[in-house]
Amino acid sequence: MPGMMENLSTINSFLRTLIALAAIGAISAVSYFGYAKFNSNAIEAETRARELKEAQDRLTEIKRDLQAAGIALQQKDAKIEEQVAEISQLNQEVQKLETSLALLKVDHRVARLSVVDQDADSTKVQFVELNDEGQPIETPREFRIPGNTVYIDGWVVKFDDKYVQEADLERGTSLILFKRLFGNNQKPDEGFPLDEQGAAPKAYSRGGKMNEFEKSIFSDFWAIANDKTKAEQKGIRAAHGDAVSMKVEKGKTYKVQLRASDGPSIVPE
Repeated sequence: MPGMMENLSTINSFLRTLIALAAIGAISAVSYFGYAKFNSNAIEAETRARELKEAQDRLTEIKRDLQAAGIALQQKDAKIEEQVAEISQLNQEVQKLETSLALLKVDHRVARLSVVDQDADSTKVQFVELNDEGQPIETPREFRIPGNTVYIDGWVVKFDDKYVQEADLERGTSLILFKRLFGNNQKPDEGFPLDEQGAAPKAYSRGGKMNEFEKSIFSDFWAIANDKTKAEQKGIRAAHGDAVSMKVEKGKTYKVQLRASDGPSIVPE
């Protein structure tokens, strides 16, 4: 009996030890898994914090780049606007220059010469001055000249180009006063007079009345032509006599033109 009790006590002690060990093992397992879980959460939180900081840093960098790009874009836009303004100004200057050059090259039709009849020794022509619309401003006059080449002589006034380019009312084109018409078998002094003494160039004074500016030039033409100072005071570049000629053919008509910046020319119509 005493031996059985001792055995029971030994068994109880062994069971208590097993239970204690099991309890310790369970506590240890819970503690381990709890620590691991906590540690895992901490690592994940740290990783996320690091990723968040990197994203914030990247966002800050992107904002800085965008600001820099915005400033550069503003500067680029300003530069483009400046260049557009410069181009617009240049276009205006080019247009102005083109207009000025076009004005210099304008040909005014100032007279018409028609060959009415012609033989081996002489030519009969009809001469009439015209306005800018090509309409006669006088009664056509007929002349029979010796030969087959017609000379049309006149006084020419050429103004400085700047007045022509600016379409100045008084100096916007050269002027011509037709003086005489003669043939190649005829002395110039024996030619037929075309101008009326004291009259203005018909093509430049409507109604045949000479204005004061024209009068001041043609009433003292050769004095101005020989005096550079007087010529410059009136904006005159050159003043001289000029004769155009053409070997004409029967039945043809020729136009006498005056370039705005130059002298007369004669060409077939």
